[in-house]
Amino acid sequence: MKKKYVIWSLLAFFLSVLLGSVTFNIAHPYFRGEKTLHNKETEDNPNIIEGDQEYPFAGWKDKPRQRALVVVIDNSVKARPQAGLERADVVVEFPVEGGLTRFVAVINIDDMDLIGPIRSARPYIVDLAKEYKGILIHAGGSEDALKILEEGTLEHFDEINGGVQVASSFWRIPDREKPHNLFTSSDVLRHTIKKLKLNFATLSPQRPLLSWEEEIQGNKVENINIYYAHKSSAVSFSYHEEQGVFYRYIEDNQPHLTYLGEHLKVANVIIQIVPFRYTDGDGHLQLIMHGEGEALIFRKGTVIEGRWKKTPGGFTEFIDKQGKIVPLLEGPTWIAVVPRGLRIDY
Repeated sequence: MKKKYVIWSLLAFFLSVLLGSVTFNIAHPYFRGEKTLHNKETEDNPNIIEGDQEYPFAGWKDKPRQRALVVVIDNSVKARPQAGLERADVVVEFPVEGGLTRFVAVINIDDMDLIGPIRSARPYIVDLAKEYKGILIHAGGSEDALKILEEGTLEHFDEINGGVQVASSFWRIPDREKPHNLFTSSDVLRHTIKKLKLNFATLSPQRPLLSWEEEIQGNKVENINIYYAHKSSAVSFSYHEEQGVFYRYIEDNQPHLTYLGEHLKVANVIIQIVPFRYTDGDGHLQLIMHGEGEALIFRKGTVIEGRWKKTPGGFTEFIDKQGKIVPLLEGPTWIAVVPRGLRIDY
């Protein structure tokens, strides 16, 4: 009996060490140049660009640059907590049916052991993947989105319709119910990209960036509230001056935690206000993401009331009242796409 107890104790110890190692690798700090990447990926792939390059969107130098993964992530209550948002360079939050929202994470970094839950695409999500020149990662989509994808103008991995090789890049975890339990990882996705011989070297366009040391002008802001139609999707951001970041809160002012219990935080928050219309009786939305409209750009506890503009096939620009592009802080950016007329407080 004593022998069995010792064996089980040793197994428990080694399991805890293994889990601790995985947790450390996923949860490594993202801010102020502390991101780490596997060197093996750059050694194996000559298409990844190294040297004195600015890392896409975040601004750190001497980091490998490679094609972005544009991942559709669930934001229903049963999908929380999510994995991967904390390591994305950019997260775009879109309204979908029923007043809920859905996330699209633009990911350049590797060594992400868990990303998800993966959900379906919409036409404006397909457009976003094209805008960032990335590979769209999703599980099915609305009828209109699938029609666009069938045209073959965007490389994408569809867990439902993509065939056996693509489907093997995803798995379901047992502690959640469908459809909120579909996950993947950056290493598995990059491996599939290699096997399918897709282009690694296409790089996303970049926005001008400011260093953390630069002074920023604008009206002072401590809190941002966005009242998406469904209560569970209402969101707020609170500025923490000591760290210079905005922390994200969800329903009933609860911290938005990651799969590992980290509180989501970003350097920049942008609210992009867009025209919209309903396309059918099921509540599917058409968001007008071309042209121009109002935008609120939050950095370092300040706000600029500006505008966004985008030409077909172009990259969305965020400009001030003088028409100049507003540079963002180095670090992750959260873009909340908001239907015109929705309540916003700041």
